[in-house]
Amino acid sequence: MITTPLPQPERKTIPLDDGDVALLCWPNRDAPRLILAHANGFCASAYKQMLVRLAGQFDIVAPDLRGHGRTTLPANPETHHSWDIYARDLIDLNAALDRPADLAVGHSMGGTSWTLAAAQMDTPPALALIDPAMLPGMGYSLMRTPVRPLLVRNIPIAKLARRRTRHWTSRDETFQRYQMKSPFNSWAPGVIEDYLEDGLTETDDGVRLSCDPEWEAANFEGHRHNLPRAAKKVASRIQLLKSEHGSVAMYAASLARHGARVETMDGSGHLVPMEDPAGTAQWIIKAFEGA
Repeated sequence: MITTPLPQPERKTIPLDDGDVALLCWPNRDAPRLILAHANGFCASAYKQMLVRLAGQFDIVAPDLRGHGRTTLPANPETHHSWDIYARDLIDLNAALDRPADLAVGHSMGGTSWTLAAAQMDTPPALALIDPAMLPGMGYSLMRTPVRPLLVRNIPIAKLARRRTRHWTSRDETFQRYQMKSPFNSWAPGVIEDYLEDGLTETDDGVRLSCDPEWEAANFEGHRHNLPRAAKKVASRIQLLKSEHGSVAMYAASLARHGARVETMDGSGHLVPMEDPAGTAQWIIKAFEGA
């Protein structure tokens, strides 16, 4: 269980046109505003160990994205084919807050979604992307052609998502199972508990995953967005942390050619914010200082 108590965030909600966005906030009014977008299948609470280390230097807002955590925006996997929907949500959230982001931090899907959003903003924030999920450039073109059904039919990670256990009898049972499984067993102390705080939802007979595995799988398959076009517009605003092992930032080299600053953290995996929250927090601070 958690060994060191953390300063707890404030819980807030922001209404958008089709539902409410749940937020975790560490207010720091005189500091730059940081908005975090999390990875597919997770939620803002999974990043508490990282974010609490940033609370002294940033005014932090961490939303649960559509289909995740406590956010109530509709999430229909049957009609979900692109991450543009997350970009729109981030743009709307940024506009609805009392002040916009100075630094947009995104991990995996969240990093890509912030890139798509920033490209549509008149004044985009600085972007600190942690191993953003990016196909090779040609992959996005193919996803917008009639061959897409063939491409997505056998995506291993989407198949894995659909096979996930969705219900447990209790939070404690879920924790006991997760702490023995990869990738959770490589996470820093306290991160599993933080993730399960909002990653599980109470039911009449126990708990269930807050992010429906069908929605998670649809995200893994939903790449009709035009990332190369968006990334070129904001590349000069991007600092990108690429994981040494298991990176999914397959467009990073192209981004670097367009002006993004790309570096690799030694020994890191794709879930580096969970495995090394302190080191990731230090990289974010450095990224903002160099923006």
